[in-house]
Amino acid sequence: MALRRFLRERHWQLIAGEFPGGSDHELYPLNCVDPTVARDGSPDPRRHSLGELIPDLVALRRDDLFIGEAKVTYSESDRQKLEILVTARRQDLLRALRKFAVERNFPALLPVERLRLLPVLVFTAGTPAPPVPDGFSYVVLESANKGRAEGLLASEVPIDAG
Repeated sequence: MALRRFLRERHWQLIAGEFPGGSDHELYPLNCVDPTVARDGSPDPRRHSLGELIPDLVALRRDDLFIGEAKVTYSESDRQKLEILVTARRQDLLRALRKFAVERNFPALLPVERLRLLPVLVFTAGTPAPPVPDGFSYVVLESANKGRAEGLLASEVPIDAG
C-alpha cells in the first residue's frame, strides 16, 4: 500500500498489480505468459503458461512504465525475474501489455513499443542491497509516506517529476 501511495503522489497512474497471494481488489494482474507452452505441456497458453510472470505493480507516467517487484527486504530472485521479463521475455511482456490495454481499457499504454520499461525493486530502508544494477532502479521505502528512488529513476526519470 505504501508503494501505491508513493507512486500516486508522484503522478504515476497505477495500471496493474497483485498483492502477495493474489488477493488484490483494486488492480488486475498483468499476466506475461509464454504463448507456446501451457502448464499442461500443450501449446494452449489459455491454461496459463508454465513460465508465467506477474509483476507486483505496473504504473505509467507519460512513456515510462514502472515494472516493480516489492518485498520487505531486497530480493535477488526478484531482480532476476525483472531482468528476464525486460530482456528474454520482453516480447511476451509487450504482448501482455497490448492485450491488457484493450481488455482492461488502458489505451494510454498503446502503442506499447514506445514505452520505456523501468524495472524497479522495492524494499524497506535499512535492508542490505547491492549497488543498483545498470538499467534498474530501487525504491527504498522509509515509512508508509516516505521513500526515495535510486538508480535510473533517480537520475534519468526523477520519480518526483509531475
